[in-house]
Amino acid sequence: MLKTNIPSCRSLYVHIPFCQSKCGYCAFNSFSGLESLREAYVDALCLDLKASLREVRLRSIFIGGGTPNMLDSKHYEKIFNSIASHARLSPKIEITLEANPDLVSLEWCRALKELGMTRLSLGVQSFFKPKLRFLQRDHTPKNVYKALKYASQSAIAHLSIDLIYNTPLDTPQSLEQEVTRASALPIDHLSAYSLTLEDNTRLAATPVHTLPNLDTHMRAHLCARGFIPYEVSNYARNYQSVHNLSYWESLEYLGCGAGAVGRVGRTRLYKLKDVKSYIANPTHARVERLSMKDLDFEAVFLGLRCALGVSTTLLVPEKVKILLEEGICYLRGDRLVARDFLLADEIALWLSH
Repeated sequence: MLKTNIPSCRSLYVHIPFCQSKCGYCAFNSFSGLESLREAYVDALCLDLKASLREVRLRSIFIGGGTPNMLDSKHYEKIFNSIASHARLSPKIEITLEANPDLVSLEWCRALKELGMTRLSLGVQSFFKPKLRFLQRDHTPKNVYKALKYASQSAIAHLSIDLIYNTPLDTPQSLEQEVTRASALPIDHLSAYSLTLEDNTRLAATPVHTLPNLDTHMRAHLCARGFIPYEVSNYARNYQSVHNLSYWESLEYLGCGAGAVGRVGRTRLYKLKDVKSYIANPTHARVERLSMKDLDFEAVFLGLRCALGVSTTLLVPEKVKILLEEGICYLRGDRLVARDFLLADEIALWLSH
């Protein structure tokens, strides 16, 4: 079990690139058919962690993918031991793993809970089979309930699900049904992502009807059932993710694994994306130097997307005054907060010119 002893200051993202199959909408660095590389990948990842952590203090760990539960508990024992050997952890550290509902077992949940997992995030995407087929997801809705049952039986503290909306199959009525089903689950967090047809995805290469814009409907349905928006796509029901907030607060973060990204000071680090190349050289990273202007814009852009807002010291007072007079934003202490997170990108661009 991971030991904790001192306050946190950075977050760690760990990438697991393995998948049973590639979803039609997925543009992440994930691959199917590479299961034979799991042992070598974990060994390489542990070398990456050793080089990257070096006595840093962590407030959160997020293990994403890909499909993190393609790895067995024995793999995570090595990974968590490596983290514990080279980093100091907050006493209340949040440790999140993403998971595919089809691959969640009671034994896996219990083992990861014992290792230190505090939060499980399930890639549900939809409760309806036709929509799952459209998204080219291979899990079944019934396994969502089974996975959450196993997680609850394992006393995992926090449970979250992802949903995708604005597909051609969505209507205000169908989204209400999705949210009604989600609200009945033992979850304290939900992420709702608008479908984006990104380049190099299978859905982008497939004729797709015009996508609807049901953002306001989705938000209204979630709010009506107690899910409070604290970022463009994230809703809390009594729990806001520490790891998510770290990104939006523009705190430093470390990235380990194939394709992982980190930022320390004014340096952004990009690990090798190709799995075999990463295994051969897990500590290599492409370096991007950032200016203070880059960091300030990132702080404005990210802060306005969430309930944290942005420090007015980074903004032109005359523009802040206009936003307040127009009722587009409000002040919380010395921070400017957007009344509608969906307008955050436009506000940030306006502020930067």
